Amino acid sequence: PDLGRAMLVCRSWKEVGEQPARWREFELVVTEKNFGDTDVIEKTLESERFSQVRHLILQVRLWRLEERIKSESDWLRQVRIMREIFRIVWRHPHTESLNILSFGDWYMDPEEMLVIPPKLKSLKVSMYNFLGAEQVQALFSGMKKQDALTDLEMIGQDFSEVDPDTLAIVVNNLKCVNISDSYLNFDQIQAIFSLLAQKSKLKELTISAREIRHLDITGMNAENLAVSVNKLQNLRLNCFTMTRDQLETVLRQVLMKSSLKKLVIGIPSDQYEEITEEVPEELMCEVWEKLDVFELDFDTVYIDY
Repeated sequence: PDLGRAMLVCRSWKEVGEQPARWREFELVVTEKNFGDTDVIEKTLESERFSQVRHLILQVRLWRLEERIKSESDWLRQVRIMREIFRIVWRHPHTESLNILSFGDWYMDPEEMLVIPPKLKSLKVSMYNFLGAEQVQALFSGMKKQDALTDLEMIGQDFSEVDPDTLAIVVNNLKCVNISDSYLNFDQIQAIFSLLAQKSKLKELTISAREIRHLDITGMNAENLAVSVNKLQNLRLNCFTMTRDQLETVLRQVLMKSSLKKLVIGIPSDQYEEITEEVPEELMCEVWEKLDVFELDFDTVYIDY
């Protein structure tokens, strides 16, 4: 706002204010109101002011678009326009962070998503923008080939059709990953933690299954799980079925050799007292003293006896 007002003072101030370098950190929000057609968004991103903008947000109120549709031809035209807008935004060469808050998965061409923007460092896809299996697969195939990305947040998505090895490679090549409230399977989880124990850039991981589909990882080797978990700095595990031996082995590894600073694991509220009583009090206290944050939360992980 201050820069915008300063540009109104005189022509010379306007010329200085128009310099692309001054707008690089500006968050450009694409909505159905300010970018109603392809010409507007294309000219905006090609303009001197926004040509080097690094941060883009897609936030289209789909119900407002639907109000404009009166016939099948209107719908087809709208799809063409929105797909072109997505293509323009997705291909912007200077994008370093992209937040897809709401856009409509039918407007996002999987073919485009196979090639990740070359400078993209941070990608967020909200739970209000549920992607189809083809789009998720394309996205991970693209991320596997791109080496600039460091942060990924995809909430409420279905990853179950993604190849386990591809998912593991992508996740472990990043620094911070949040795939909460999502559909995953045992092979994918095992692949992620197996690769994490060998070679990984991953520092922070938040991972949870949908509450109606708790992930059973009781088949994973407790020692291998403990080693991989303790290579992270921050970990939050929710909605997992695990054994008491796995839980205790993870905690004991914290005291032996660990990079962990924050560890949050959920347990069912109706079994909380019973489970914490079974874990040696001395072990719990030592872990609590060593880590910056150590929590056993309610209602999110089911411990299998």
